[in-house]
Amino acid sequence: MDYDLKIVGGEIVDGSGRPRYRGDVGIKDGSVVALGEAPGSAREAIDANGMAVSPGFVDVHTHYDAQVLWDPMLTISPWHGVTSVVVGNCGFGVAPTRPEHRDLVLRTLERVEGMSLAALKAGIGPDWPFETFPEYMNALEARPLGINVAVMVGHTPVRLSVMGDDSTTRAATTAEVAAMKAIVAEAMAVGAVGFATSVSKVHIGYSGRPVPSRLAEFSEMLEIADTVGKSGHGIIHYNVGREPRWGEYEALHAKSGRPVIWTALLAGSLGPNSHREHLDKSGEQIARGLKIYAQGACRPIQIEFDFRSPVVFDTWASFEKSREATDEAGRRAVYADPEFRARVKRQVAARGPDDQWFAGKEAEGDTRRAMFRVLTVSWTKDASLIERNLIDLATERGVDPVDLMFDMAIEDLHTRMRAMVLNFVEDAVREVVQDPNVLIALGDGGAHMSQLCDACYATHLLGHWVREDGAITLEQAVHQLTQRPADIFGLSDRGRLAVGLPADVVVFDPATVGASPLERVHDLPAGEDRLISRPLGVKAVIVNGVKLPEPGTLPAHPSGKLLRQRA
Repeated sequence: MDYDLKIVGGEIVDGSGRPRYRGDVGIKDGSVVALGEAPGSAREAIDANGMAVSPGFVDVHTHYDAQVLWDPMLTISPWHGVTSVVVGNCGFGVAPTRPEHRDLVLRTLERVEGMSLAALKAGIGPDWPFETFPEYMNALEARPLGINVAVMVGHTPVRLSVMGDDSTTRAATTAEVAAMKAIVAEAMAVGAVGFATSVSKVHIGYSGRPVPSRLAEFSEMLEIADTVGKSGHGIIHYNVGREPRWGEYEALHAKSGRPVIWTALLAGSLGPNSHREHLDKSGEQIARGLKIYAQGACRPIQIEFDFRSPVVFDTWASFEKSREATDEAGRRAVYADPEFRARVKRQVAARGPDDQWFAGKEAEGDTRRAMFRVLTVSWTKDASLIERNLIDLATERGVDPVDLMFDMAIEDLHTRMRAMVLNFVEDAVREVVQDPNVLIALGDGGAHMSQLCDACYATHLLGHWVREDGAITLEQAVHQLTQRPADIFGLSDRGRLAVGLPADVVVFDPATVGASPLERVHDLPAGEDRLISRPLGVKAVIVNGVKLPEPGTLPAHPSGKLLRQRA
């Protein structure tokens, strides 16, 4: 046979942004060996008539660091055409981790990334196959990976490894910074694709403390950036939350000489049309030749939460006691405390963006005040309350909505509510999606699994923003999902369809591609739940020349690789 696999008669969208063209793709020994014309026979053929044929999507913002240890397919990302992911975002991860810090690392992931502690413990097990970052990389390389994985080294585990519990309370000493730099240098030497950190105010870890990276002085970050620069490769990912730090981006870029990617540029983050100023400033930096890129999202940020960990209130001062509670009995006691409730009510009544959560109409045109206007009950034991607005329920019962919310929580901490948070004003999001300087990402695969599901952002982009809205062309969307993130992150052999490159390919129907409505399943370790979206219009996903089976099925011969990066 001339080819192991041949894709016949599709519209080839090669990832570069150039116009599509009709042709065939010939694949042999894991690589593309023919493109456009592929005469000869194949062991297997895929009829792609009426389909688009593109490079596999490259998702550079995921949190599969722990999940990969029990789910090497990294579901649900490959269902939606993702063939390569980057983990370690926002400075979080599971390596390096000393044995005595394992519980702290898992509890940090539980709080800040909404991961089930029971699932984490059951999935990883008591005997971790690594302590150092190089050992973690080796453990991944030994796994039967379903798709390709690249890893950033995270500031939070590095800081915790060096400073222990002090990492959440103070700045580092000169000696401690030197020890961190040594760990990062070691990580870069074994193939990390970058260093990630966070100062976001919403990143609150175990016992209500800030995550370790938030205690770092900026001088510490600059020292580590210098280490990344000396490695000769990699990027720096900087999560700043809602308020951009333009000068710090430039300082990190100047110190390291490496690309800086910051999170997140979202519609409504600092009020109506605030994204426009951020787009302009980001474009100005890029126009000056600075490799500083904003990550944006193409889906609305909406969160489902329960009252074991009400993450949408993590930045509320009034919820301090709730964050400090360490078990369910403690949380119930806090929710029942009249003083606690009174403090929450005072914050609700205060002027500012949060005063529209429970009462009143949003200020006309003020999307910042509207973003948390309502809470909707998404699950409770009483089925008649599901999909009901909390304010409406409180009005019907003649009670304060804050009291009703906490009464429901006390009755069952698993009661879930849904809040529309950010990035939901279509006209504003369209401007973010259309800006060529924005790096569309923020899928967050592996994180917040019971709260949201945006790992399907690629098919949403193709279905909603390309086909339904027409905001961008198919070629532009595929470029944003493939070559652009691969180039920025230095994944030089991914994100393009070209002869000689690895055969990561997606075949999809532009007329039907999309993401299904979310559904809740209980397929995590320990029977824990998560939200998933099923793919629409995706005919085939190919990783290093091997066609993946139907979603939910394990491949007979996993073909994913650990993508080590070196200068």
